[in-house]
Amino acid sequence: MAEVIGVRFKEGGKVYYFDPDRNKLRIGDIVIVETSRGIECGTVAIANKQVADDEIVHPLKKLIRKAHSM
Repeated sequence: MAEVIGVRFKEGGKVYYFDPDRNKLRIGDIVIVETSRGIECGTVAIANKQVADDEIVHPLKKLIRKAHSM
């Protein structure tokens, strides 16, 4: 089992799993993550939860940080 968060990059888009790196996040939080396309900003669609290893693509990329509002 692995702890993950689900992040969405477009409204209504696919949800991708990321390692929350010991951070507790809530649905709607804006986060910065490393993707195969580089660093991107997305919205948490699934708060921290445990999922089976066969449901995730390894290696699971980590959350870089929670985005700050200005």
